Amino acid sequence: MKKQRTFYIDLVLAAICLLTLITGLIIHAAGHGIVQSNVKIWRVTHIVWGVLFLILSTGHIRAHRGWYKSLPERFRQRSKVTVCLSAVYLLTSATGLILILHRENAGTHLGVPHYQAGILFGILAIWHLCGRMKILLTMRNFPLSASHHKAERGKNIFICKD
Repeated sequence: MKKQRTFYIDLVLAAICLLTLITGLIIHAAGHGIVQSNVKIWRVTHIVWGVLFLILSTGHIRAHRGWYKSLPERFRQRSKVTVCLSAVYLLTSATGLILILHRENAGTHLGVPHYQAGILFGILAIWHLCGRMKILLTMRNFPLSASHHKAERGKNIFICKD
């Protein structure tokens, strides 16, 4: 059950990460005049996706807390992509939260490091996800609930056959 919950958190987290990245890029493009739509809507959408990502990522981090606990003594054996992703996650989250809390200073230059960290975070997150794709694909065979009929157990719930 724990692995099943972790799988679904990871799946939703990947989708929300992509949506947050896309809305952030749209906001940036609007700042350069490339997008001519209402920027306030995109900012609110970006904030909603970002806060939701922040909340769900705590579940992801909790599920992998053993990895973080063993990081100091096993640093050389750990994925450098995941270590960098964790550091950039903290930077992106911190600058994003500061920007949300200080809306009156929204024109400050803090948006630039948030944007740069966000781009780097997006690249590292995709790299991290691609590195774990095999694990995620093997995890997809979990039944939806313990009360599933025995004949349904082990069937692939994500691939529809034509």
